[in-house]
Amino acid sequence: MESKAIHRCLHVLDLDKSLTFYERALGMKEIRRMGPEDGSWVNAFIGSGGSGFQLELTWNRGRIEPYDNGGRDSHIAFTVPDFDAAHALHEQMGCICHENEAMGLYFIEDPDGCWIEILPEKDEFASQPGVDVLAAMTARSSVRTYSGEPVPQALLDRIVRAGLLSASGRRRRPWELIIVRDRGTLSALAECRDSGAAMLTGADAAIVVLGNPDVADTWIEDCSIVMANMHLEASASGVGSCWIQGRMRTAADGRSTQDFVANLLDVPAPWQLEAILSLGMPEGPAPTRTFDNELLVKVHEERF
Repeated sequence: MESKAIHRCLHVLDLDKSLTFYERALGMKEIRRMGPEDGSWVNAFIGSGGSGFQLELTWNRGRIEPYDNGGRDSHIAFTVPDFDAAHALHEQMGCICHENEAMGLYFIEDPDGCWIEILPEKDEFASQPGVDVLAAMTARSSVRTYSGEPVPQALLDRIVRAGLLSASGRRRRPWELIIVRDRGTLSALAECRDSGAAMLTGADAAIVVLGNPDVADTWIEDCSIVMANMHLEASASGVGSCWIQGRMRTAADGRSTQDFVANLLDVPAPWQLEAILSLGMPEGPAPTRTFDNELLVKVHEERF
């Protein structure tokens, strides 16, 4: 039976106080949250750096007694690739202690009485209502050095989907994406710019964004939206990323970056290179930023 640990649940009495503590003490920031519309409970998921593991901080309205987070008030969660097979095995073992069919999960109990949450793999890193988009944007940064740890496929899939769900003029979606993970190709791709692309030699993956001028005259804007959305999703998922501009740039050998990439990756006409997103697990946590109020001088009311 294969499984993957994805989060540990802790119950908290003061959610804001706990979020502040974990960010200050360990650099863990809120990634997503979920809960009912009546606000009776909140699950806030926090993480940091290159680790895909998260803490789930659960707050329940009206609770005043301290929790026992060394006992059943805490648990660790695992995903399994075959949920039905896992359920059948655990039923045979007689270790299922609680089921929540409405949420599509159940718990098993180990020999020492510890509860373990079992979830289907398809729910891993699922987006939830109530995500703070501004917080995700504030946490975003360009990451150019990587730990060498592979980017989990589930996270790469999320980044790609964020790009494919992007808005485009008249819904024409004039883009194509090329995912590069081959080490030799990544090293060669690092020469696509005379400077500013060296991080690809240490990246685990890259996503090349191409646009077709024959499909839409807004292909540059549309492809830029794709890049921005993938860049933001990478940051929100704990993956380091950096935007490498391709259009109107020059390769190390003097060719245009467009011609260099088209030759390396067999890109046919009339597809044009917009940019490349480098991806890798970061070496450490990204620097903490806050909104700079000086940016507000760029906002004008009614007239320039």
